[in-house]
Amino acid sequence: MKKSSLILLVFIALSCNNSKDKISIIKNKEEIENKIDNIEEIKTIENKPLKEIPNTPEISDSITYVATKFINDYVSNCNKMKEQIGIIEWVNSYPNVSQKFKSELTKMIQDAEEKDPEYGLGFDPIFDAQDYPDDGFKLTEFDSTSNFLTVEAKSWEGFTITMRLKEMNNEYLVDGCGVINIPKNKQAKR
Repeated sequence: MKKSSLILLVFIALSCNNSKDKISIIKNKEEIENKIDNIEEIKTIENKPLKEIPNTPEISDSITYVATKFINDYVSNCNKMKEQIGIIEWVNSYPNVSQKFKSELTKMIQDAEEKDPEYGLGFDPIFDAQDYPDDGFKLTEFDSTSNFLTVEAKSWEGFTITMRLKEMNNEYLVDGCGVINIPKNKQAKR
């Protein structure tokens, strides 16, 4: 719809007599169409595995992108209420998570449910909390030597989560988050 409106605008503008105006309108139309195409490309990137995202340094090569995408996609899943996928199922289906992370999460939850079938773990091990900020997280710290990073809630000051990523087969995978595979001394203070 936006493209057809732009084409109509260009057609009307081309009917004017000044050739300089025609050229500048055509250039502006092309710039606008390029921006619209870029926005549509970004929209298709959401909710795709990173393997399917175009290979650009700004997007797929960023270790911090992998981490923030993971935690914000998890927030989106948690916000779905009745449509929410369970934590183990969600993590196991997420494309950029290490097998070690998946195994440790499953073991942690199963052990807690065996110990206390009614209460279970009692908190979300990815958030390392019972509650979470429903508007997502932003990167606040990144150690490129250890691949540990810290994300902080966008509007909940002081709510932080420690994460760790590892490279495997030229791809970054979430290998630790919250209390899962994060040493006690690296976990966010509560």
